[in-house]
Amino acid sequence: MRSLQNASSHMALAPMPQMEQPPLPDLRKDDREWTISEVSKAYGLTLRALRFYESRGLISPKRFGGARYFTTRCRSRLKLILAAKQMGFTLSETATMIGRSTDGETELLPLSEHTLKAQIEFLEGQKSTIDGALKQLTDRLGQMRTAAR
Repeated sequence: MRSLQNASSHMALAPMPQMEQPPLPDLRKDDREWTISEVSKAYGLTLRALRFYESRGLISPKRFGGARYFTTRCRSRLKLILAAKQMGFTLSETATMIGRSTDGETELLPLSEHTLKAQIEFLEGQKSTIDGALKQLTDRLGQMRTAAR
């Protein structure tokens, strides 16, 4: 796990406040292979992001010529990747967690109590750092407005 000392290097990777996203499709209802465009649209991801996840070995769509086809298992793994991203885990941590998943069809990330506690502690540290920065910026803005009067 990461420590707060590493927070500055992870700050750019920290999850941004999420706008409400449409619910992900129910994979159990559609067992056909999806094209990359269908997956991109359904999951709200760019084609580039999907190709990147593939290059990192997180997903393995079937390939026919230059076309990619995403199986139910691949889409299940993608749901896990997005869940881990939303919880602030790095792609390396996500790969380790998903690698522990035996069939890739699980609905939940395989997280231990220790991992959950460590991630909560890490994110609370980031939140504290961000709160401090926001206070400094707000104070500075107040000083500028006072000086301008």
